[in-house]
Amino acid sequence: MNHPRLDQLRVKQLRFLSLLSSLGSLAATAEHLAMTPSAASMMLKEVESLFGVKLFRRQGRGMALTAHGQALMPRCQTVLGEVGAMGTTLQGAVVPTVRIGAFPHTAVTVLPDIVKKLINGPTVWRPRIVEGRAEQLLQMLLHGEIDLLLGRLPSRVADALDLDELAQHVLYQAHLSVVSARNHPLAGQRKLDFAELAKWPWILPDVQSTTRMGLMEAFLRHGITPPVPTVESPSFLYSLSVVAHTDLLTCCAQAAALQSHHQTCILPVTVAKDPMPVSLVWRKASVEAQRAADHLMRSEH
Repeated sequence: MNHPRLDQLRVKQLRFLSLLSSLGSLAATAEHLAMTPSAASMMLKEVESLFGVKLFRRQGRGMALTAHGQALMPRCQTVLGEVGAMGTTLQGAVVPTVRIGAFPHTAVTVLPDIVKKLINGPTVWRPRIVEGRAEQLLQMLLHGEIDLLLGRLPSRVADALDLDELAQHVLYQAHLSVVSARNHPLAGQRKLDFAELAKWPWILPDVQSTTRMGLMEAFLRHGITPPVPTVESPSFLYSLSVVAHTDLLTCCAQAAALQSHHQTCILPVTVAKDPMPVSLVWRKASVEAQRAADHLMRSEH
């Protein structure tokens, strides 16, 4: 092993390593960072040269961490988290800012109560809410760009990362529902199967969302090819509004569907037998995030 030249290491190179570890693809990492594939390949060579070891190996069509890479990644995430927290420390000199990465469906469940507790407690925080997909928000959490993550993480994301540096507290169990307009032909049915659902047009979030993945898994479990959505939507708010006035179907958190029950109808079909846990997630190394999480958990009792 060559002697490491860590004095030449840059933060953006650590971000690159973290993202490559998460996505497992040099091409996907390059696209995410708006780099050319050749520039991404060159950056990997530069970083491995600085550490003096191979950090990634080719695995199928993707990239996997070597033993050296696996040993390095928790340290890498800690450094990124602390760098991301520096700005927040200065901004919060008077009233500390807590950045909350929240999945859209939490807006109708736990997010309002969490915000209320943060602004009314013995220690007052200034919450800043950040919306995004599971992979984006998890990367932001690991990089210290947000302090708390509120939502459900798909297993494929969690399994792809070393999450030892994260702590989580389950807030509730979320069910998924299939939703139609109240005057939709399927709305009057007492029982439906996935073969019937596949015949109708859909409006769904993008393919990386936990809701979309949960629905696709349900179709595949029943041996049915998942539908390709006629319309893609960034949020259940848009989807439910469109569904209420069309023959499109959608899938969303049951709590969100219940909020619009006067315009829409929950169809009699079970998307998943087991609900998905919605959790509060934070970095163990972040003192401020730990304080906010402790406050929120204490106020539950």
